[in-house]
Amino acid sequence: MKRFTPLSAITLLFLLSSCTTIQISESDAFDAHRTIFPKLFERSGIELHDISIDTNDGETLDAWFFEREDAVATVVYFGGNGFLMVKSRPLIEAYATVPVNLLLFDYRGYGQSTGDPSVAGIQEDALAAYQFARNLSGGDKEIYVHGHSMGSFLSAKITDEQQVDGYILESPITDVHNWTRKMVPWIARIFIRFDIDDALKGQSNTDKVSRIDKPLLIMGGSNDEVTPFRMAEELYDVSASSEKKLVRITGGSHNDLPKSVEYRRALAEFFGQ
Repeated sequence: MKRFTPLSAITLLFLLSSCTTIQISESDAFDAHRTIFPKLFERSGIELHDISIDTNDGETLDAWFFEREDAVATVVYFGGNGFLMVKSRPLIEAYATVPVNLLLFDYRGYGQSTGDPSVAGIQEDALAAYQFARNLSGGDKEIYVHGHSMGSFLSAKITDEQQVDGYILESPITDVHNWTRKMVPWIARIFIRFDIDDALKGQSNTDKVSRIDKPLLIMGGSNDEVTPFRMAEELYDVSASSEKKLVRITGGSHNDLPKSVEYRRALAEFFGQ
């Protein structure tokens, strides 16, 4: 009798999976984004300043500062890997419902910002943006940082090292090693190995979040396949914050959370509205 080996089981699994029907709708064929530009921005009570921020290592970042008279705080936003200000209309519209100033910027090598991206480079960008917001506020307003996906590393780093009054992690990553492991099903890990650059390998939110005692809001989507919601749960569980909240947005994926009512409600509650 022929033995049924583990390799045979894997082969059978792939054969069975190859028979699965994958539905692709018309809407799946397009990755549409509505852009926004300073000259097209009109919102009563909010003034958009098109500015430049100089980094400590000589680069110049293209940035937008949304200022409002009733602001109770200033938020510095750190986008994900594909973030560009011109593609941030849903985020801007969400923040327009909350009485805070908002600072957005494009990382070095992105948009019209100078330089080339690197881990150390975007950390310099994050510090420069934070320092700009801190100097602009003159100590009159609280400073918060908000990081999405890759930007969650920057949000945690700045909060850990600088004077920040609270932070937001949106679709966050626990750490690079954990993230890459969970990208691949356990049964396929014997065939796939990630060779991660040392500069990336050392990036971890778990260590920082576990020692930061600042107000924390974590948001994630139930359908996020890039940074699964369980990562948000893990960070919430290890967080040292005495004031923390975890928001699971049903049906949300990796890049569409700002469009949801729950997202805007969470921001309003976090900033005391």
